[in-house]
Amino acid sequence: MPASASQADDYRNAVHRALTLVQFAERGDAPSVGQALQALDSAPGPGQPEILKDLRAEPPNLTDADQRLQALFTALQASVDTPDPERAREQLTTILSMPRYVGLATGAPLWVRIVEAVGDALGRFLNWLGVGNLNVPLWLWLGLAALIILGIILWPIRGALGRGGREAVPRSTPSLTRPRVDFFAEADHLAAAGDYLGAIQALAGGVAVKISGERAWDRSPFTVRELFQRSEHPEVLWPLLRSFEEASYGHRVPDQPMYDKAAAAAQPYRRAVA
Repeated sequence: MPASASQADDYRNAVHRALTLVQFAERGDAPSVGQALQALDSAPGPGQPEILKDLRAEPPNLTDADQRLQALFTALQASVDTPDPERAREQLTTILSMPRYVGLATGAPLWVRIVEAVGDALGRFLNWLGVGNLNVPLWLWLGLAALIILGIILWPIRGALGRGGREAVPRSTPSLTRPRVDFFAEADHLAAAGDYLGAIQALAGGVAVKISGERAWDRSPFTVRELFQRSEHPEVLWPLLRSFEEASYGHRVPDQPMYDKAAAAAQPYRRAVA
């Protein structure tokens, strides 16, 4: 990725600081060598192994480090723009084809590097277990690791593989269809127990099912009033609708006379069910 302008400036400043420190060291300031090393190590850009090698030598090769830093700083001072990008690309290709840069373009195939990485990791693991000195070929360890990974993959589906796919075990799933409810019988039962609110709601459910179908009461998005409007004579159901709305929405406690009116309104639909 190309460096940003700020990174390039920071790197150029770090190189200039290292050059200044090396020149101080040439005049006898020994601590400047360590400071120059630190400046280059922390520079936000390409490393300079030759210069670092000069500075870490005993004694430091300050003359060569000075010359290299001056050449590097001069190159960084030059403009990054070029009037002939194609020629610059050719020059870069020529430089990278030099023997000193051959290692950048060559290397072992990817699969070889993967195998070596796995082998190194396995070796470190065996050393951690204390069995790293066993004289076992690497390919045997790799085969063992492959078997373990294969077992981990196949373990969840071992049952299906054991039957060879010839036998299927059906899972019992609950039925999605609820048993049919006799709302009118439930209304009679609730009314006999004195639960007139539940009885009126059961009457409304029975009428709604009769008008709009079996699942209208528990699945329809319409209100009870909208369901009753689908009846041929919705005005006949008015006493039942009024009792239902007053009891369910108005929180009025229904009594026997209120239930009797609702039951009389639902009577034609009860006879149709019977």
